Amino acid sequence: MERPITEDIKQEELEGNQPEPVIESSLTYKVENGRILGRIDSLEAVHQAVIKILLTDRFVFEIYSDQYGNDLNDLIGKDIPFVKTAVENVIKEALLSDDRIDDVTIDSVEQTDRQALSVSLTVSTLFGNFEIEKEVKA
Repeated sequence: MERPITEDIKQEELEGNQPEPVIESSLTYKVENGRILGRIDSLEAVHQAVIKILLTDRFVFEIYSDQYGNDLNDLIGKDIPFVKTAVENVIKEALLSDDRIDDVTIDSVEQTDRQALSVSLTVSTLFGNFEIEKEVKA
């Protein structure tokens, strides 16, 4: 619903003032080991969402939209040099679908064994930043 045009709004527009953006609550349940252990909000809720996105294969579970989850399983069986270059895009695409996440920076991609990589990343959100690691099978 649009705000009716008033003198206050016209004056705000002339002065270049914009209304403060409203940050929606991200209140959710805290889930640990399959059990609900209370509620969480803000940075902790986004952190939990990132873990869940990185654990969920895209297009597998009908309950989720086609924008939720990741395509890391598509990298299984591919050559390690290809996976090293593709993993950054796959992870960024998966996480940036969450509108609370502003940016994802891949800090390092290291081969841990013949068919696995360890990916360290920094997630920038509306509520702050945090670091996380993910193992990717190739």
